[in-house]
Amino acid sequence: MDYVPFLEQIRSLICQVFAEFGVPPGRKLREAVLIRDGYFCGRRFEADGFQAVWFSEEHQIKFYDRAGAVLRVIALTDQQFTSSLRNAA
Repeated sequence: MDYVPFLEQIRSLICQVFAEFGVPPGRKLREAVLIRDGYFCGRRFEADGFQAVWFSEEHQIKFYDRAGAVLRVIALTDQQFTSSLRNAA
């Protein structure tokens, strides 16, 4: 799988879930690359105080509320993720 389209799909899914949490559609995501021991390990996304962290090694996206509590975990191998990608396309 090509990385750039995959990353766009990740962003799209994160925007969908953020919208479910009440983040207005079209809100710009703040994004940071995560590095551990000098190697890429994921990305962090933030909008309106909500955060999502894509852990590339664990193949998960974890969503956090404004206080830092975990709201949802999506495994990128889940049928839910695959279905969400098809719906976003």
